Amino acid sequence: MSIYDTDSIPLNGWRTIRPIDTPQGQADLKLIAETCYAAILNCDDPAVRWQAARLLQAIGPLKGTLQ
Repeated sequence: MSIYDTDSIPLNGWRTIRPIDTPQGQADLKLIAETCYAAILNCDDPAVRWQAARLLQAIGPLKGTLQ
């Protein structure tokens, strides 16, 4: 096989799965969300609470949770 051998490359591109759509990715997002909620509720520093809230906003709603 050489670098010019393109017979093995699919015409529609490689099928990929976003890491967030895997069970491990969902578990990671849940852990991040729980940590952010804990920081918002328990931290005395307003800057930390602000950053945690911004991170939660960037993540968006998690699948399978109440909204």
